Amino acid sequence: MKAILTYGIGYGKSRELAEANAQLDARVDKIKIRKLESLEIPRCALTENKKELAKLKGEFHGIILQNCAKSDVISVLAFGITEDKIFIGKGKAAGKKAEEQATYEAKRAAGDTLESLQHIAARADYQKDRYGCAIVALILVEKI
Repeated sequence: MKAILTYGIGYGKSRELAEANAQLDARVDKIKIRKLESLEIPRCALTENKKELAKLKGEFHGIILQNCAKSDVISVLAFGITEDKIFIGKGKAAGKKAEEQATYEAKRAAGDTLESLQHIAARADYQKDRYGCAIVALILVEKI
């Protein structure tokens, strides 16, 4: 199994249009992401590859975090990596608070066995009279 990470940013006159544009940018518009049962997955390779995601169709387990508003928005997924597991922390807000929240959750879940910490973030800066949407996602894919 491997985990593909992605991010996307979109803008629009409505929240729905901003969200759709962010999903297109992240390349998750053609797949269905089924919610993980827990924020803990077996250790596997974490890769960022939008080209590979664009080829996927169907339903996959994963996590998608989005933040849409008429202000600066940020979405962050942090990964506390141990010898055999990856613990996921999530955060969405305006600014550094999202990253701090996600990092705290991942570190707390991994505890004393934390080997490394990684994260992926997306930020949509404020644009007058438009919604901004920032999406980050992790999609689990079986190795071929």
